[in-house]
Amino acid sequence: MKIFPENWRIALLRTTCVIILLIVTRIYFVQWFRAFGMSMEPTIKDGSIVLVNKLAYKFHPVKRGDIVIFRTSNRPYVYFIKRVIAFSGEVVEFKNGQLHINGHAISEPYIKEKGNWNVEPFSVKENHIFVCGDNRLTYWDGHFHPQISIRNIIGKAIGYR
Repeated sequence: MKIFPENWRIALLRTTCVIILLIVTRIYFVQWFRAFGMSMEPTIKDGSIVLVNKLAYKFHPVKRGDIVIFRTSNRPYVYFIKRVIAFSGEVVEFKNGQLHINGHAISEPYIKEKGNWNVEPFSVKENHIFVCGDNRLTYWDGHFHPQISIRNIIGKAIGYR
């Protein structure tokens, strides 16, 4: 009885190629993350698996409403998932849970319950975006990284389950 096939070199080469292809795909193209916490509910539930396109923003700009995966400068080993709300230079304000950008009320169809946030107007810093979770029933203080540097974005969420 043979343990290895006669063409074991070919099998080893194929296996090595598949492993290298999977590693390159994960590093440069697509990666999955597990969502922790309730900040993105009801869109993405705690414990959900999120598939991320790492190339999305290499060819196209970030859009309002995109769900992004990012790191923060003070915690580079932790990944966060939030929705893009505003861009550099825009003035953001919440009045009784209603989002206002540059003085205009913004419709957010992905929000089930607005909550009652009241946040004084602030301007988004240069080369940053303002992100926020979909669960607006949590306290504003819990959103400790609302402005993130564009360079800290890992990619765009393309699927979740």
